[in-house]
Amino acid sequence: MTIQTVTCPIAVDEVRLADAHAHVWIEPPEGVASEAALRLHDAEAIRAELNDFYSAGGTTLIDCQPGGCGRDGNRLAELARATGVHITASTGFHQQKYYPPEYWLWSASAEEAAAYFVEELTVGMRETGNTIRATTIKVGYEGVISGQTRILMEAAAEASRRTGALLLFHTERGKGVEALVPFFEDSGVSARRLYMCHVDKRADVGLHRELAQAGVLLGYDTFARPKYHPDRGVWPLLEILVAEGLEAQIAIGLDMALASMWRHFGGHPGLDFLPHHVVPRLRAMGIPEPAIRKLTATNIAQYLVWQTGELKD
Repeated sequence: MTIQTVTCPIAVDEVRLADAHAHVWIEPPEGVASEAALRLHDAEAIRAELNDFYSAGGTTLIDCQPGGCGRDGNRLAELARATGVHITASTGFHQQKYYPPEYWLWSASAEEAAAYFVEELTVGMRETGNTIRATTIKVGYEGVISGQTRILMEAAAEASRRTGALLLFHTERGKGVEALVPFFEDSGVSARRLYMCHVDKRADVGLHRELAQAGVLLGYDTFARPKYHPDRGVWPLLEILVAEGLEAQIAIGLDMALASMWRHFGGHPGLDFLPHHVVPRLRAMGIPEPAIRKLTATNIAQYLVWQTGELKD
């Protein structure tokens, strides 16, 4: 089984330590409101940060920025080649605030959007001249399935059906995630193609248990975000679900979309927070090494493999 990265396909077992929700490069397009214009585009600083991650044992970053709102597939490939870190890219869509006014996707039909997503997965991302392929389909979900968001979710479902690619969700603190499994199953997409990020901000153990048992991959990514009180949220949640034997349904990431979180931008804690702080704490909790490997590598790697697809090569 292989995973498409921005440089080449890799085997699942090459993923040995992954940040399962990363942002490697964000260069907001002109016209985006200043409060939504996240900037992460200093190649030298990013390269140094990736080198730190790699030196600490990190192997893989799952980049979650889709096209049209700051992604640059060429930069991702350059940084991967320069550092040895495997990077995957996303197609799909984020929240509308991250796009310029009148961006075409927000008035597209489901058929047009699906064709675009499939093109980026099977041929290549547009800004790369169709030479570098995306791996996942981002869905910017704000908790309500309606309007153009619904149309784009239908398109994402079609693209996943056709390719077998994983659907990677931005959720607003887990709001409304109960509606996602039935919506996508009704659209012909298995729960095992759904990766719901930021759900640890809604530390409802019963909800997480239900989603995990359905086959959803839960994205836990508040470990380095004090404002979400990880010691009262993600860490107890993680401990309970692992004790219940659900460690195969969780993927750990850092979601460092802010330059203020990168050490080489003058911030804190840096990408190596995952190997230097999160993994040691998992060990200190008494979580067995095979379970830690699942949480930090195997789970996300297996979900990234395209499971079915009439267009898969």
